[in-house]
Amino acid sequence: MKKILIGFAGAVALTLSAPAGAADLAARPYTKAPVAPPAPIYTWTGFYLGVQGGGAWGRSDETFFGGPNTALFAGSQNYDTTGGFVGGVVGYNWQAANWVFGIEGDYHWADINGRSAEINAGLGDTYFTRIRGFGDIKGRLGYSTGPALFFVSGGAAVGDIQHRYDGIPGNVFIQNNTRWGWTVGAGAEYMFAPNWSAKVEYNYIDFGKSTIQYSPVVTNRSEWTDTVHTVKAGVNYHFNWGAAGVARY
Repeated sequence: MKKILIGFAGAVALTLSAPAGAADLAARPYTKAPVAPPAPIYTWTGFYLGVQGGGAWGRSDETFFGGPNTALFAGSQNYDTTGGFVGGVVGYNWQAANWVFGIEGDYHWADINGRSAEINAGLGDTYFTRIRGFGDIKGRLGYSTGPALFFVSGGAAVGDIQHRYDGIPGNVFIQNNTRWGWTVGAGAEYMFAPNWSAKVEYNYIDFGKSTIQYSPVVTNRSEWTDTVHTVKAGVNYHFNWGAAGVARY
């Protein structure tokens, strides 16, 4: 019995002096994996300013109401106009889901011009058209796919247009007209950085009719109808009321 008690005491002593097991180790600290930031949600809502420029081509249709000058000139003429322009734009967008509604106005300094063929053989008579500036006020309807926006537009257009009849020396008539017409177009815009977007846009513009009155005789006048196609590229800065161009939720 004595030997049994001695053996039991020894076993207890060995157990108490043994190293601590895995269950007795201090609990490891646990660090939660970082949560990925939410993907940015782009918003087109807000005011914007921009610069833009491009090229234009069109046609000027002239009619002389006093009848034909000669047997070779039937009283009407049409000729092409081409040139370039640069200007600025200001606007506001409001986005609902993927749809973007907007209004914008722009104005451009331009040099878009053309000249008719000789209208009276041997006399050098020609007609000349120059569009010196133009702008518009239009609404926009767009569809957004994140940083990309595709839109159509339409509204009122205005042009600073000069027409000239160059006849024989001393027989030159010049008339400057500010003409209101209309415009339609379409384009695409891409937000390439917070607050900044680049765009390309096509517009068709009809400036309506302009007139040169050569004398008090009512029929002694010419009327022009001027239309142009424009393609422009630009960069816009979006204010977005402090949203830095990208709303994060």
